[in-house]
Amino acid sequence: MKLVDLTQPWGDRMPTWPQFASIEVTDITTHHRDGKSTVLVKTNMHTGTHIDAPIHYWPTGRHLGEIGIQELFGTALVIDMRPITKPWSYYSWKDVESCLPKGERIRQGDIVILYTGWDRYNWTKPTRDDVTYFDRHPGPQPEVCDRLIDTGIKMIGADLASIDHSLHVRVRYFRPDLVKEYEQLTGRSVDETLPMKDFEHIHYGMAKANIPMLENLGGELSEVAGRRVDVGAFPWRWVGGEGCICRVVAFLEDPK
Repeated sequence: MKLVDLTQPWGDRMPTWPQFASIEVTDITTHHRDGKSTVLVKTNMHTGTHIDAPIHYWPTGRHLGEIGIQELFGTALVIDMRPITKPWSYYSWKDVESCLPKGERIRQGDIVILYTGWDRYNWTKPTRDDVTYFDRHPGPQPEVCDRLIDTGIKMIGADLASIDHSLHVRVRYFRPDLVKEYEQLTGRSVDETLPMKDFEHIHYGMAKANIPMLENLGGELSEVAGRRVDVGAFPWRWVGGEGCICRVVAFLEDPK
């Protein structure tokens, strides 16, 4: 059995959402003073690779303590979206189907991972670009979310800070300069191409359907792009938890 880590390295200097406080790590004990090292970490749970429990966006959705370990493991279809993703791509269900591995389809009970290649901009890479990573990333049109829900998927994930389009989250309010850049690129107003009625559609839709989401995937994700593999995500067993930093792993059978 080979394990492939689909998790971004985590650190106290990593970037987080602009509306969130920075990570703080302080010493409680040190080797020099106390003969042991203990630290206090202060962070939101949506920094780095993490899981969104349905209660994050839906008041009656399940919290992490209600999601059994069997539901956090299963067969995953890693869809290689790199051929059709670029800054601010807004891809359709037809686009997703065009990127499916040959002979594959999305099945009931699948974990669906949308690999856009945006992990190349995360904080661990030589090609790091925080603005592109957080503020110019692609996202699916509402029909993609709706079709996946209708199919009965188990979980959805992506190598993105948010699975929703970057201008369908609060970046739209924080960066009017980027909204202007987007409108110049498309030649149309943001309200026309990304209407507010679809704001955070993926987050709300998946949460209402009680489907957990994995965001900021990374690590060696490219090794399993375009493949069907077993994947497990391992957050805390947190009663009331709405989200959690977690380790996400693909499990590959040894070649015979």
